[in-house]
Amino acid sequence: MSGLFAAVGRAAGLPPDRNWPDDLLLEGCRKGDGRAWEALIAKYKNLVYAIPFRYGASEGDAADIFQMVWVDLYHELPRLRNTAGLRSWLITVAGRHALRWKRRQTRRGEVEFPEENEPGDESPLPLEAMEEVERDQSVREAVAALPDRCREMVEMLFLSDPPAPYEDVAARFGLATGSIGFIRGRCLAKLRKLLEERGLCPE
Repeated sequence: MSGLFAAVGRAAGLPPDRNWPDDLLLEGCRKGDGRAWEALIAKYKNLVYAIPFRYGASEGDAADIFQMVWVDLYHELPRLRNTAGLRSWLITVAGRHALRWKRRQTRRGEVEFPEENEPGDESPLPLEAMEEVERDQSVREAVAALPDRCREMVEMLFLSDPPAPYEDVAARFGLATGSIGFIRGRCLAKLRKLLEERGLCPE
């Protein structure tokens, strides 16, 4: 269905959207469509940023690594044919840049390596950490696909730091505080269905 909606959007002249499949977004990027780049970057922003943060990077250093990843993708784009592997490619490249950054910091004596990321380690990111980053990205994509009210409610209740109290959520939507628990349950049921469609089975 996403391919159908994307085709309709293109036919109607609508700008690319982060919910478009990767192959369509990459096609637009190859054609130099800046809007396709914006949509692709927005789609994977959290995924790419999460990796340098796992290595202890500051916001500024994470932003530098983030930019390097997208520059690498720009240069790799003509040769990147396995669009299904884009997410793994981004994780791998971000992990390599983050590992190089951490090695530089270690030489300066500013940070210490965790055991699983010693300088001789071939893998830039442990498998379990890669799986967790990918899972987090899938959850965020599923949340973004929820109807607007459910999406905003889930973000307020679960993704905000700290989570918003029921009273604030009720005030935001003009609802009775006592109704939030019921609506929250319905929204989580919709989210669970979206996650199952993506191959995730939350407990």
